[in-house]
Amino acid sequence: MKNQNIQFISNLGLLISGIVIIFSGLLIQFNYHMGNHGNIDINNTVLNLHYFEWSSIHKISIVIFSILMIVHIILHWKWYKIVVSKNLLTKNKQVITLSFIFIIVAITGYIPWLIYVTGGENIPRKLFIEIHDKLALILSIYLILHVIKRLKWFVTTFHKIKTTFK
Repeated sequence: MKNQNIQFISNLGLLISGIVIIFSGLLIQFNYHMGNHGNIDINNTVLNLHYFEWSSIHKISIVIFSILMIVHIILHWKWYKIVVSKNLLTKNKQVITLSFIFIIVAITGYIPWLIYVTGGENIPRKLFIEIHDKLALILSIYLILHVIKRLKWFVTTFHKIKTTFK
């Protein structure tokens, strides 16, 4: 039961931070990036927050999501090993694709931060951001499908946990 509680808490954290990432990422994309040709209006507010505030929300939720993804992968490591060792990749295409896209989106998202922090060139940083933005849209669809497939698990696990605390 202890492992199930950890899985539920980490999955719930992934769900909440994932929603925040998708919402803030789309908001940033549509309200600040698209059509601005690199000239972001930092004084523009959306839902009473400026660009840098939305960007901070997005980045903080990404860090939380990344940490929880590491926990999630560790909790499911046995499953990954079985899928790979027994060559069950084709039967688990959606999760394997989700995992691969997540890694690529994470890399293309963290590299621009690294370029910025080290004072690197702006053009490669923006190129990585563009790749990240497009792949993140695909990742969002896979994440939504992944959660929908597991809604029953969320509900039944929540009820199990709730009844043990009564």
